[in-house]
Amino acid sequence: MPLIFQLGKSILAWMIALFFIIFIILMPRDVTYETSTGNVFENAEYHYSWAKHKDSFGNFFSFIKENKSLGEFMPGYPNSELLSRTLKKSLSIALPALFLSFIFGVLKGMMDYRLSKYKLWNIPNKGATWLFLSIPDFFVVIGIQLLLMFLYSIGFLPHITLFGSESFENIILCIIYLSIYPLFYTAKMTYTSLEDEEGKDYIRTAYSKGVSFKKVVNIHIFRNAIIKILQHLNTISLFVLSNLFIIEKFTAFRGAGYYFMEAVYPGASFAVGQNKDLGNASLAISYTVIFTLIILLVHLVSQTCNYFLTPYDLEKEEL
Repeated sequence: MPLIFQLGKSILAWMIALFFIIFIILMPRDVTYETSTGNVFENAEYHYSWAKHKDSFGNFFSFIKENKSLGEFMPGYPNSELLSRTLKKSLSIALPALFLSFIFGVLKGMMDYRLSKYKLWNIPNKGATWLFLSIPDFFVVIGIQLLLMFLYSIGFLPHITLFGSESFENIILCIIYLSIYPLFYTAKMTYTSLEDEEGKDYIRTAYSKGVSFKKVVNIHIFRNAIIKILQHLNTISLFVLSNLFIIEKFTAFRGAGYYFMEAVYPGASFAVGQNKDLGNASLAISYTVIFTLIILLVHLVSQTCNYFLTPYDLEKEEL
């Protein structure tokens, strides 16, 4: 399949998905409350109106066209400025996390594969990968924070700020938190890809010619396995971005993920007669466009690398 056609399909899928997400964000949230004597809440009913939904679309785009802006987060502080500031903060932790998790994940997967030939080291290495893939990131983050607090209490470490986004240690810790699951996922995919190549004819031929195990793994096996590993680059980026919202909210890191959650979540409490519309729909849509665009770009890079690195014979065999 031509590369342009593959990339075009991905861009079209992104546009369709983005339209449906915006469709949901701009959905009217008119709620009718039923009360008893004394204005005591009894029931609430939601009534969908296509006319109001269509008007919300028109009002959103006409506001941008007329005002040449995305509105204000607060008086005197435009949404565009908030987007620029928070996006820089989030990218300062998301991009290093994506890079480090991929590089060190591939290295750990190669190490797991090489040590799998030794029973003594096979179990702890594969066990660590299985453990960190099984435990939710949230508990791992709490475990790291408790460990740091314990080490500080016994005087082994200096004071470290665990919450916030202004200090350098906040950035380092968030990069570590975001890297954990993608790193071990990449390690597992690398190990599986290397193992799949192990029994093929060209590997047996290399061994028969006396090529060492180290050279076979690093040159022959890895060169073909990296094609399969790159196919998971989009999944790895999804893990990083999906964890970004949780990590920023939990650690009070005031980045794009934090303010996106603030924009799309109106709160769990309500009062009779309260309007449940999103307070800043333009901000929520702007973050949605940015995050999905990042996912699309990573996917296009993955597709392009896979297209140029995949040998013709291998591509024909997979088809």
